[in-house]
Parts: sequence; structure tokens; C-alpha cells
Amino acid sequence: MSHVSYKIQVADPLQHLFKIQIQFMPISEKDAVLTLPNWLPGSYMIRDFAKHVLDFKAQDENTELNVTPTSKSSYRISHNNKPITVTYHYYAFDLSVRKAYLDQQFGFINPASSCYEVEGLSHLPCHVEIVKPESYIANSWQNATGLKRQADTERFGWGKFEASSYIDFTDYPILMGKLDIAEFNIQNIPHFMVTVGQHFGSLERVVKDLTPICEYQKDVFGGLPSDVEEYYFLTMVTDNGFGGLEHLNSTALVCSRSDIINDHAPITDGYQTFLSLCSHEYFHTWNVKRLKPREFVPYDLNQEVYTEQLWFYEGMTSYFDDYSLVATNTIPKEKYLDTFAKSLTRIERGEGQTRQALAESSFFSWTKFYQQDHTAPDQITSYYVKGAALACFADLAIRHHSQNQYALTNVMADLWQQYGVNAEGTTQNALEVAFKKYMSEEDFTTFLAQLHSPVRIDIKEVFSKYGLELTYH
Repeated sequence: MSHVSYKIQVADPLQHLFKIQIQFMPISEKDAVLTLPNWLPGSYMIRDFAKHVLDFKAQDENTELNVTPTSKSSYRISHNNKPITVTYHYYAFDLSVRKAYLDQQFGFINPASSCYEVEGLSHLPCHVEIVKPESYIANSWQNATGLKRQADTERFGWGKFEASSYIDFTDYPILMGKLDIAEFNIQNIPHFMVTVGQHFGSLERVVKDLTPICEYQKDVFGGLPSDVEEYYFLTMVTDNGFGGLEHLNSTALVCSRSDIINDHAPITDGYQTFLSLCSHEYFHTWNVKRLKPREFVPYDLNQEVYTEQLWFYEGMTSYFDDYSLVATNTIPKEKYLDTFAKSLTRIERGEGQTRQALAESSFFSWTKFYQQDHTAPDQITSYYVKGAALACFADLAIRHHSQNQYALTNVMADLWQQYGVNAEGTTQNALEVAFKKYMSEEDFTTFLAQLHSPVRIDIKEVFSKYGLELTYH
């Protein structure tokens, strides 16, 4: 067997259970070891996904095999050197983009949270079957995923898919249910806005507004990545939800029912937030999914992987998510400045930026950022929010120094060509060198101080160079 097979089934929507089956041929007479990731890329916290696994069993064609847990997320299987079938249930009741959810309305599953890796076989292709439910939901549900379809599987249909390796497989979330779908094209590549759950707006309005945003970001990097043949915005619509997680050719999203508006309605705050969320995750198609810290090449999903670079990967992305809206005239400049002012207010609400440097906040994301308590505003710095403010400083400083010949987009494009296209991965020094190329010596010194020292963000002067007055009350 030159591949590992996975079968994903809806077992019991009322009990929120998926059934997952894994088939493989052991590589030697030694015990086979299966391990479930403890975290997933883009969400830097140990999640202990294995706590949701139930009824773990293994067998070959003749007999049930002895299974021994070796850690909170691993099993060892004694075998007879014959093909092994592993089956278990996965409790799916986490209405977020990180794990899995299943009820009578829809299902979502993130493979990184729920599908075990067979040690020693991670490099093999994964054959994935997503089984059409047999219950009353069978005729109304569809299936959406960025996984590569095998020849007899239709888009939004049930059937057989494949991924080039285990780590590749973990990057393709699956959304199922009664889907609302709208299509648009970027660079002649089909893109799909897919929602599940009742909303009160128009997806045609969403794709109309999203198209120029995606076009703008594509142009920043000089085109879509060569391996993106289609793209999916997989969106769970809930009463009052929000969240997003980037993937190789898709993003998993959660929004509120009122966020999506009708064709001719004015842009609401909720709708602007939803567009910014889509913009943020789409920008990640380049910035972190392919251009990434060298520490993430390759990913180790079993334990924390530390990097100081999230100020760039999340901070720059958080700048471009809103900026893409104003750059495409989706929102007016006044609305953008108001949104940016609210972000600066969030930074100033506590003393965190005087206690933790921006680069340090990235390193301690695993605990201090992702496990915040009521003291967080006075203890930590957000590499999202302050990172976006630093991006704004850099953008304006580069524009002023070059008399508007260059901008932050040039830094992004350079890093993409040098470290993203070839998947080499960046170092902290490589990022700093890329900024230094376009900034004056004085501005670069300020940039480094804002990055490495626990100081208040200071962008008044660079704002004033463009006739903008920044006032703190």
C-alpha cells in the first residue's frame, strides 16, 4: 500500500459524532504508532485535540489488534505485518475554525484536529473519502473542501479526494451542510464564497465586494501561488460568531447572521468586519501559508514551535486586511482612518506595550497571547494590533523616503520572491534587512526600536508628513 487512506463519515449528528477510519500497511514488524497533532498552524496554542477521540480500535483482516496509549495524543499498535484498519469516533461540538462541529444543521471538520498521523508514513499520499450521510440530511447536504478531487468526484459532492502528504492533508478543512454558494474568478482561478447556516443577505453582494480586494492582494505578490487551482471561503454562519483560519487554498470562517448584507444596503460595521476577515485570511495565502518563518519549515505539530516573527506574519496581514478595503474604494478614507484609530485606542488602553516588546509577544504567543486573563491589557502586546500599527509606520516611512516610488507592498513582494516562492522560510534578520532596503536610516532605527523595545507606538510624526494629525486624548 503506497498511501494512507482516511474515511470521514457522519456518525450521529445528535451526539455530535464523526466516525473516522484510517487504513495503512505498517512499514516494518515494529509496532505502528499513530499521533494526533497538539496544535495547528495559524493558532499558536496547545489544543490537546485528542481529548475528543472516543472508541479507538485497530484490527487487520483477521483479528482485533492490541492498542496501547503512549501519550495523551499517541497510540502504539501491535500487528501481524498485515494492513491495519483503525476506527474511532470524534466528538465534534466546537463551533470554531480550529476543531470540528456536527449537528443536524451542518458539519465542519479540521483534519489537523481529528485525523491521526501514521508515523513513518507521513510522506505518503493520503487518499480521503468523505462519505455521503445516509440519514434524513443526505439529500439536502453538500460537501465543500479544497482537497484535490479524484476523477469521479464532483465539486461540492461526496466521494474521493487526495492530498500529497499528511501535513498537506491537515491543511484542507471540510464543510458540509445545506450550502449557499457564490462563484467569482481571480486570475481565471475559480473562487467560491460558501456559507452554511441561515443569513439574511446576498452572497452575490459579498463576491462583488470581495473580488477587487482579492485582485489587489494578488497584484501585491505578482499573482496567485502556482499551486492554487481553486479557492474556498468556507463560512459558518452563527448567532454571534467571529473567527478565521487560513489554509493552503481555502479559509475557514465564522461570522454572525447579521454580518452579510443585501445587494444595495450600505456597508454596516458588521459587514465591513466580515470583509476585513476575508481579506485577512486571503492575504495569508501568501503571507504565512507559503512565505513563513524558517522555524515552521517543516511544521512540528506535536509541540510548541517558537518564533519572533509573528509581528510580521500577523501584523502586516492585519494592516493589509483593512487597507485592502480602502485601496479598492470599498470603504472611504474617513471610514478607514476611523477603523485604524480604534486599533490605536486598543493599544493605548493598557500598559502592555511598555512591558512587552513586539517581537517578544510573538515568542510568547503560546501562553501569554493565547491564554489571556483580565490583566492582559497591562501585561502583553498584541502582535496583531501593534504589528499593524508598525506596518502603517513602515508603509508611510517608505513612501515618504522614496517620494511615493515605493511602499510596504514592495517589501512584501521582495520577501515573497526571495523566501516564499521557494518555501525557504525567513529569519528575523531577513525580515529586517528587507525593510532596511526601503527606509531612511533614521526611520529604520525607529522601526527597530518599536519592534524590539517595550515602548509606546509612535507614528505621529510620520502621519504629519502626510497632513494627518494624530491626537491621543
